Amino acid sequence: MKNKKAAIIIVNWNGLKFLNNCLAAVYNQTYQNFDVYLVDNGSKDDSVSFVLKNFPQVKIVKLEKNTGFAKGNNIGIKEAFKDCKVNYIVCLNNDTVVDNRWLEELVKTAEKNKIIGVVSSKAYFNDKITIQNAGLEFRKTVQANKNGGISMGFGLTDIEAPEFSKDIEIFAPGGVALLFKREVLEKIIKRDNEIFDEDFFAYVEDLDIGFRIRSIGYECYLSANAKLIHLHSKTGGVASSFKSYYCERNAILTAIKNLPIFDLLLFPFRNIYLKLSYLFNKNESVEKLKSNIGIFKMIYILIKAHLSALYLMPKFLIKRWKIRFYGRK
Repeated sequence: MKNKKAAIIIVNWNGLKFLNNCLAAVYNQTYQNFDVYLVDNGSKDDSVSFVLKNFPQVKIVKLEKNTGFAKGNNIGIKEAFKDCKVNYIVCLNNDTVVDNRWLEELVKTAEKNKIIGVVSSKAYFNDKITIQNAGLEFRKTVQANKNGGISMGFGLTDIEAPEFSKDIEIFAPGGVALLFKREVLEKIIKRDNEIFDEDFFAYVEDLDIGFRIRSIGYECYLSANAKLIHLHSKTGGVASSFKSYYCERNAILTAIKNLPIFDLLLFPFRNIYLKLSYLFNKNESVEKLKSNIGIFKMIYILIKAHLSALYLMPKFLIKRWKIRFYGRK
């Protein structure tokens, strides 16, 4: 395995309580040719001063306000690209603790085939046994609001899910921790002018990445041995109005931007059916959300998400056209 240089991008917003464990694990890697870029989204909890004092080797990009997960990563990637020696870009959530062979395994999987454009990690819950995310699968509803959304392997152990014990092709990487080849990102930037879609702000951008990686002729893979613990939605909340709004709105925008025309025309009907199934089947995560914010707030979030998506539809139809017109150029 070639010892190519990686840049690890960590977007942080008031994540002081996570940073010591996260960064200590990152700097305990068997693969040592990397730099860490912390993009701080206007934190008010002394995150930056903590990192400066305890991890002075971290390259800090300090922003004045919360620009969101998508734009924060884009800014970090742009900064990392200034180093011409960087071959891999790795985006890592701050609420993670990576295994000491995590980066080595990501690179090893990436080097298996030239057609591999992005590699996803395998994330576990805090019990270190139950799989929280092993990549994302494609569903014509774009979302499925069971626990874990459309994450593969959610709630299963390695024994229960032997299919995740080896490197496999997946539809899209989990946004928790993913590795890009630099040349792939450069092709996406050339066509789309950005990596993560900044109109998303947060959530579902990883599924969108899966569509776009494929649109330029590359594949997404799971690295079965690139393991980490993910504390899961500790920034946005597991069942919060913030997360629910962006997940619903961004699912609609993803459909507009990426679905084949037939599936796009059927998407509104499938989405309605999905919501009705939640209502009648007592979906666990929906029931938790209802308990947290109430049924009327949930209805308000749905209306707000659809109105926002409608407002952004012309812009996303242009993005759709651009992806199809320019294709792999």
